[in-house]
Amino acid sequence: MANNSSIPSGQLMHYASYLWEATIVQRANFYIVTPAETTFAEMKDVPDFVAESVPFWFALMFLEFLIARCLGRRATRINDSFSSLSAGMLQQMSKVLVMGVETSCYRYIYNNYHVLDLPWDSLWLWWLCVFGYDLGYYFAHRAGHEISFLWAAHQVHHSSESYNLTTALRQSVFQGYFFWVFYIPLALVIPPSIFKAHAQFNLIYQFWIHTELIDNLGPLEWVLNTPSHHRVHHGRNEKCLDKNYAAVFIIWDRLFGTFQAEPKERDVAYGLVYPLDFWDPLVAQVHYYQYLLGKAWNAKGISVKLQLLFRGPGWTPPGEEVVPLPEVQYPVKPFNRSVSLLLSLYAMLHYGLLVPAYMHTVTGKILDTQLLWLSVAYMVFALTSFGMMFDHKWYAPGVEVLRLSLVLLLGALPATSSSTEFFFPGPLNGGGQAVFAASILLWLGLAARHLSGGQPYWQKSSAKKIQ
Repeated sequence: MANNSSIPSGQLMHYASYLWEATIVQRANFYIVTPAETTFAEMKDVPDFVAESVPFWFALMFLEFLIARCLGRRATRINDSFSSLSAGMLQQMSKVLVMGVETSCYRYIYNNYHVLDLPWDSLWLWWLCVFGYDLGYYFAHRAGHEISFLWAAHQVHHSSESYNLTTALRQSVFQGYFFWVFYIPLALVIPPSIFKAHAQFNLIYQFWIHTELIDNLGPLEWVLNTPSHHRVHHGRNEKCLDKNYAAVFIIWDRLFGTFQAEPKERDVAYGLVYPLDFWDPLVAQVHYYQYLLGKAWNAKGISVKLQLLFRGPGWTPPGEEVVPLPEVQYPVKPFNRSVSLLLSLYAMLHYGLLVPAYMHTVTGKILDTQLLWLSVAYMVFALTSFGMMFDHKWYAPGVEVLRLSLVLLLGALPATSSSTEFFFPGPLNGGGQAVFAASILLWLGLAARHLSGGQPYWQKSSAKKIQ
């Protein structure tokens, strides 16, 4: 007897085709896309794959957290994850303000100096950009580690002592101002629309490789950059330093002598050689510039000053004592500060209220330039305030009360309510105002308790290490 419940092959193919088309953003995160669906004639036609990937990334981060808990691992720390997510927000907002340095410079060079007029819908041109962009990224990334003033920007990405999917979003605000020069050769032949698409695919591919939950991937390890290879890159063990610069294809590291397989004898220790001891995302962006420029300013002679900027981060001027790299102590105990349950819940709530403002900003929904700058300034203020809380600053409650009061004040002004709703879409609507008012009362109560000799808002006043 025939099975009447079976699905006709034609309908099954229709469902498969629909599923393929509907998951282009998810597939793009693994570079599983075809030239036909990702080739565009004009830059304005190229979707914002990065912004569209954000919900998918949050879903994967939540899935990673659940799997890690089921396996008995601690995948995330709220203060570390906050610092990573905040760095990503700062980087994306900076790109909105300057309209994307990388693509703008690339388009200018192509429009004025390209040497070949190639068909934008050529199959071989698509593949040329796949490998050409990845090779450009290899050299840009390598320079970011081997030239001090570039490392000052890139070190932000390496500043986490954890290695999980949130680490992928810990990006530099300043890196894009320098790395674009490594793609100038592509601008001589590849149209900007093709470049813009592959620049996004190359970037978002690197999200999923920031995890400890995926082990060796067999034969793929010979060709592709994988979680195993990239864990080495984030290591501060001496044998891991300046290795595995690849974005998508690990073949460049194998070809240019910078490949290092993941050690099996012990776990990789992540982070900077000299780990950070704070959580403020804004300070994380600029602290190394302060150190490097101060060191160059105090150096004697223009030659030494320039070498401090353009040689590697480990370079020591002649006559100075060479300081050996600090030895990694096992078991590794990452820097941490205590976070009370109340502070954790508060941070998650207000971070969630900040997300609508962020999405309004980075998706181009704020057309007025002054409002755009005001929105970015508010979010920087908010992220800095959260960082102060996690750093146990005594003045953090006062700064946070100021932030909350500012939002309520702007929302109460008739002259600004119609405009500020675009960058305060969550807090100014419905129960958002009540949440902000209640939060002010909460902080005033916590401050009063502390002043009267009670526990501070973070419960413990000293830094501690994870056991």
